[in-house]
Amino acid sequence: MHTFTRCLRALSCLGLLAAPCLAHAQAQTWQWATAPTAILDQSTGLGGSSISAIAHDAAGNTVVAGQFYGTFTLGTTTLTSAGYSDVFVAKISPSGEWLQAVRAGGTGEDVISALKLDAAGNAVVAGNFGHLITGGTATFGATTLTAAGTTGSSDAFVATLSPGGQWLQALRAGGTGTDYISALALDAAGNAVVLGSFSGSGTLGTATLSAPAGTVQLFVAKLNLSTGTWTPLNQGTSLYSAQAGSLALDAAGNAVISGTYGISLTLGSTTLMSTTRGGGPFVARLSASGQWTQAVQPVQSPSNSAPPSAINSLAVDAAGTVTVLGTLIEGTTFGNTTLTSVGSYDIFVAKLDAAGQWTQAVRAGGLANDIANSLVLDAAGNAIVTGLFGTYGGFSPSPDATFGPITLTTAGAYDAFVAKLSPSGQWLQAMRAGGTGSDGAGAVLVDAAGNITVAGGCTGTADFGATSLTSASIYSRAFVAQLGPVTNATASRTATPAEIFTLSPNPTTDAVRLTWPETSVSVRPVQVLDALGREVRRQELPARTNTITLNVAGLTPGLYMVRCGAAASRLQVE
Repeated sequence: MHTFTRCLRALSCLGLLAAPCLAHAQAQTWQWATAPTAILDQSTGLGGSSISAIAHDAAGNTVVAGQFYGTFTLGTTTLTSAGYSDVFVAKISPSGEWLQAVRAGGTGEDVISALKLDAAGNAVVAGNFGHLITGGTATFGATTLTAAGTTGSSDAFVATLSPGGQWLQALRAGGTGTDYISALALDAAGNAVVLGSFSGSGTLGTATLSAPAGTVQLFVAKLNLSTGTWTPLNQGTSLYSAQAGSLALDAAGNAVISGTYGISLTLGSTTLMSTTRGGGPFVARLSASGQWTQAVQPVQSPSNSAPPSAINSLAVDAAGTVTVLGTLIEGTTFGNTTLTSVGSYDIFVAKLDAAGQWTQAVRAGGLANDIANSLVLDAAGNAIVTGLFGTYGGFSPSPDATFGPITLTTAGAYDAFVAKLSPSGQWLQAMRAGGTGSDGAGAVLVDAAGNITVAGGCTGTADFGATSLTSASIYSRAFVAQLGPVTNATASRTATPAEIFTLSPNPTTDAVRLTWPETSVSVRPVQVLDALGREVRRQELPARTNTITLNVAGLTPGLYMVRCGAAASRLQVE
């Protein structure tokens, strides 16, 4: 892997370079921003924290998961790491107040890479533990996991934390090499589907994983959280290495994954061959029964020196279209579109349809380093993307990054960006934030009302509108901030009441009537989402109509979210 990319990832894991300090732009405003206070470890002089993943619970709280070193305080709770870095899960109220914080880990390096909330509100997290001279165990409440490998290796874990902050379960996977889980999703039955990488030999429940000496391979597996039973779904085989990236489940329960590989990668009957010496990124689909059904890669311009492009995040819509966010250098071709960076690293967003054809590719960036981090789709299908731009140390031929008609200018070494790309591939907005230090945007969520919640870390002073977060430490500290929904400054203020609808009867058993106070000149999509945010019904409110009957017959009794246009409301199905 290219040295610069390794440095960025290492800084991000240690919390030295994490998610942003974003400033408001256009008609959006920061509603709140919060960060824990940190105390350096006196024996080492080190400290810091970062957030890897975020989720919203049914009450509108933001649940965050990440890692920290030393001692830090979140609201009224103070946590101290037992070793190099420990993991934490915390909860923040809709108004930005820390409500809860719980740690886990051991004397080694413990990292959380993924977080999902199940139907009961439990936080299911995944990552790895160990990987240092002294690190072989990690404790989650009453459960202590022990790495199976030798000193310097790590094992993967999946753990569950109750809404009240009690660790309910912790399970390990792995063996003699370095093993980790990079992504996690929950299927319709509540099982955890995970994507990870491993080296050497090890176990996944009663199954054995084995990688040829000197190689790293990827795996996809299912974990029954009720019984703690692992079921391997499939592996990928590379001549050199296959690094796990992102994972999402489509409407049929197929796993869509991304990653990078070197030289070649075999997934079922498909073998991908790299067009560069450094390898390349890929997207693949795995059926719920564990069969590889698709494997696709962009075509990179051959180069003896340039590192490969990388896919950093992905999302899947109801039609099975995959939107990917990544970082490119030199030329990379997606179907009929070739993107070329204008400087060092640029970012790209591309679409892959259900048939495996690239249908769109758009770039952004400037002459300096532009790094992509996270992607999420809003209710209108816009891609909200995050990352950072600039050059470490502040040395750059230009401090600018361009997103279509919008140009951002960094104020320090790295600044954060949050940008929005329309379904047709037009950059609608881009915002920067940060100060003279290193700042970068990471995990991101968009709720039904259009609020954007961003989490990560920043150094020095970070401004969120009227709120400034300041730290005297040179190390990054985690933060969470919420940006209000986009409003059209030229629109009439009287349009707001039309963004409210009623559902009747509520609760219901098989049908519910959705009514708007006034008609619209255009069709409005209507979605019914389950507790995990998955679409379970879709209809349309026709143009010049203000009412529609939704069919919810056959849905499992429980609480659902109904989205229509920019508005949302809860629905109880009995």
